Amino acid sequence: MGNNNIGISVVCPTYNSEEYIEKTLGSLLSQKDNPDEIIFSDDGSVDDTISILKKYKYHFEKQGVAIKIIINTHSGPGGARNSGIKQSSFSWIAFIDSDDIWYSNKISLVKNSINQNPKKNCFLHWEKLIKTNGEVIDLKHGELVSSDRPLENQLYKSNFFSTSAIVCSKSLIIDSGYFDTSLPNAQDYDLWLKMSPNIKLEILEDFLGE
Repeated sequence: MGNNNIGISVVCPTYNSEEYIEKTLGSLLSQKDNPDEIIFSDDGSVDDTISILKKYKYHFEKQGVAIKIIINTHSGPGGARNSGIKQSSFSWIAFIDSDDIWYSNKISLVKNSINQNPKKNCFLHWEKLIKTNGEVIDLKHGELVSSDRPLENQLYKSNFFSTSAIVCSKSLIIDSGYFDTSLPNAQDYDLWLKMSPNIKLEILEDFLGE
């Protein structure tokens, strides 16, 4: 199976993201291996986020990337992500937050790993945390995960998942009931915990975003 047989829908929730969304868009445009679809799910922005997204739509379509821009009423990032997942066309979901970037080999390496690990349904990579003072911290997500202990126990003890570093099977999210929008925070952690009994995890020990 070649990389082109793996379909990845990227879901990016946006909310008043005009100050930083263009860096995210630039990183998506610079992928060596294009995502098959990008869904920008806006959470009721009142700034220029939507107009920026519409401006970039042409550039993505020129590269053969399908783009959807969904405009939601404000309900938080979990609701925006749920909306994007429900309108996605492919069997794999990659999340990216609107203030994060991916390195140009992200999609390519993830697709290669999906090919090489057909029994895995969730892929996690490392990231760089860039602090406002310029300090760079290596985030080696899942570095201490043990295959000898249930993943759900380890994840319950410490959330080593990061939303912009996760690519997982769409069916895994659907079967786990999506993001719980009734929670005031930690909606992503709650979903990972719900998914964890069924996660077959592969960790890419590569820094693929920041």
